[in-house]
Amino acid sequence: MRKKKGLFDRYDGEKTLDLVGMINCSGCPTIAAPEKILKRVGALVDYGIDALHFSYCMTALCPFLKKYEKTILETYPDLTIVHGTHRPGDKTVFRKKVKELLCPTVAVPQDMNDVIQKKFRSK
Repeated sequence: MRKKKGLFDRYDGEKTLDLVGMINCSGCPTIAAPEKILKRVGALVDYGIDALHFSYCMTALCPFLKKYEKTILETYPDLTIVHGTHRPGDKTVFRKKVKELLCPTVAVPQDMNDVIQKKFRSK
């Protein structure tokens, strides 16, 4: 973010960028309650954010992404939503690696750092 790389390059003209906060997903909302994300986003909006970046894992994996985005923009129409933080790789490959993290088939424990640092191993 500070180097204005990846999807932060959109702020190239800005002198400085402030990271207001990082929140985790509010969890699957089912069809009935996508508004549950508003409590978390509202806390960031109260700090005066201009843009909300969805994480790459959210853009690659979340089946509720469009519903969350619609709900957020209905409540905060002036908020800019950006899909991601860094330049994305192949979503299919990423999904396979996440599946391996959650349902390992190799004996050596791995984590998301292995994915990011391109040290990830699978069968």
